[in-house]
Amino acid sequence: MSTMEQARLADVAPDAADLGATDLGATDLGAAAEEQMAKIVTELGAALGVLLTSLGTRSGLWAALAGAGPLTTAQVAAKVSVEPSLVREWLRAQAAGGYLDYDPATAMFTLPDAVAAVICDGPGGALVDAAATMLSSMGEGFPAFSEAFSSGRGFGWHQRTAAHWHGTDAFTRVALPDDLIAAVIGAMGDVAAVLTAGGSVADVGCGYGTPTMAIAGQYPAARVLGIDYHDASIAHSRAEATRRGVTNVRFEVADASGLPGQGYDLITFFDSLHDLGDPVGALTRARAAVAPSGAVLLVEPLGADRVEDNLNPPGRMFYAVSALACTPNAVSQKTPTSSEPLGLAGEQRLRATAAGAGFGRVRRLDVPAPVNLVLELRP
Repeated sequence: MSTMEQARLADVAPDAADLGATDLGATDLGAAAEEQMAKIVTELGAALGVLLTSLGTRSGLWAALAGAGPLTTAQVAAKVSVEPSLVREWLRAQAAGGYLDYDPATAMFTLPDAVAAVICDGPGGALVDAAATMLSSMGEGFPAFSEAFSSGRGFGWHQRTAAHWHGTDAFTRVALPDDLIAAVIGAMGDVAAVLTAGGSVADVGCGYGTPTMAIAGQYPAARVLGIDYHDASIAHSRAEATRRGVTNVRFEVADASGLPGQGYDLITFFDSLHDLGDPVGALTRARAAVAPSGAVLLVEPLGADRVEDNLNPPGRMFYAVSALACTPNAVSQKTPTSSEPLGLAGEQRLRATAAGAGFGRVRRLDVPAPVNLVLELRP
């Protein structure tokens, strides 16, 4: 590299706008275009940051920093027995992302208590780690997915890898913990009493069966069925129920329209209705299968009714997951007579879908579900 070239690179400011305008040769971009280029660079850092944050959980770096006060790179590396140069770049990346405080006078890094509370003690670290698992699977299968997306065929759950299924289940464990499921059913009043005395439950689109087994464990006298069209998920659920010794639950391969049996006291859709190719059809079958005194529990992502009210960071995350996973699965299941896939739907759209399936009463449950909307449907 010539001296002139070195001088030119040395003059480049380290912010994203300058990176976009100078490094990429866009010397005559207007301010608005430069702003968009800066946004793209920021996006790249954030996307890669998901993997880095997960790496910190898996390598023990977050735990080593928590409550330890200011530490040098060498001190952090010694705590986790990781090559110092690797730790150095990880620490700097997290400081650039705003998760670590950096003191240039001492070259020390500090993990703020608030960040530790979310990543180490709260759900943040587990959510990011689950997302990293799903993203790694999406990256591996992206050529096939992008071709299917472009062709309009959709992309089914069965076309994903086991890493994607495991990552989604890990995300479910954080978003829908056992105590939240207990609170939701408890808020349904008479349903909880019926299940305590016995009763029957069907969980539609159960996946790996985490919420299904939570209900079975909370109501040991109840008979619980989990169904999913995906045979590998059902095989995993059966093995997990056996491993845990849960004897009042069974799992069957069936799609939502083929829900077996009648007279259920409770039918649940835990973050699954938006994944289905015919949501009205699925709820219509549930309406026919639920007992006259029973209820359907609908748990969906917490979206607003108007698109403009979802144009924020949470809405962006939900729309992204919907575009990359949920809606492609729904499209892969569509038939000429199917209702339209839901995507990210707000309360009014969900109420209209329930009404289209014949439900006369819909009640929103006031429960501590930070990322979900919870509705109780009655015949």
